[in-house]
Amino acid sequence: MPVAYCLTGFRVSSPLLNEKCCYLAESVAGDPTHYMLEQALAQAELEWRFSSFEVPLEDLATALAGLEILGFRGVKLADPFRTPAVDLVGAVTPRSRRAGSANCLTMHDGQLMGDDTYGAALVEAMGGVEAIAGMEVVVIGAGQNARSIAAAVSASEASLLHVVGEEKEEDQLAELAAEIADDGEQTQVALLLTNSNRVEVPQGVRLVVFAPAEGDAPPRLVIDPESASQRMTFVDTRLRGSPTGFLKFAAEFGATGIDGVDLAARENALTLESWTGLEFDRAPLRELAEEFLGV
Repeated sequence: MPVAYCLTGFRVSSPLLNEKCCYLAESVAGDPTHYMLEQALAQAELEWRFSSFEVPLEDLATALAGLEILGFRGVKLADPFRTPAVDLVGAVTPRSRRAGSANCLTMHDGQLMGDDTYGAALVEAMGGVEAIAGMEVVVIGAGQNARSIAAAVSASEASLLHVVGEEKEEDQLAELAAEIADDGEQTQVALLLTNSNRVEVPQGVRLVVFAPAEGDAPPRLVIDPESASQRMTFVDTRLRGSPTGFLKFAAEFGATGIDGVDLAARENALTLESWTGLEFDRAPLRELAEEFLGV
């Protein structure tokens, strides 16, 4: 049986009964987010209503204004809504502003406030800010997930961040590197371009994150075996029902691997905690994601 989420007596004393929350996406097909959040709220015995709405990107501002007027307690946003939402809500947290992303909106004082729980999920998976401080990190990718993670490890005072991608992504990567360098006081940022799918990890790196943009079909990523080590942690942000080739490579080296399912469980737990004020276990949320994906 899944672990109970809610605190004893919460439903009796809390005014947050029959709250409304939702998920906004251009398409929810094949996406476990609705199932995870709806089931987690039910297992927490919260009498809340959860819905998903498919909205065209050009209608995002109208949708958010309507949800705010209707008093929705929380809104979860899919890509590509996360970037424009930063400028469409009344306020955002500092980490949301650094990441240029708002994937979690929570009602505060009558207005929706944006937060970025994706980068925070990666930091949590690594053991917290203290575990990343002083670490050298590689982030491969130029999409929003890469930006959220880059911002989060910079805020955690990683010593050196290597932003890696294909030559065709040079403008996006250079912009990302410049933004992270401007925001980070402790983290040095280096840009590394490649014209193939083979990446040589710089000496001293302990964390390697593969974060391709959602919807992309990236070539099979190959890490130069001579540059890899079992002391590294490999993270693949893609949400898959089976281990990716990237994480199989990590396993062959005896290195630690973190998959997109783990990140999704943590990201959604942090979202639920923002909405409810309760503490949510990560393991049952991972089980819900695996159930949906047929793992």
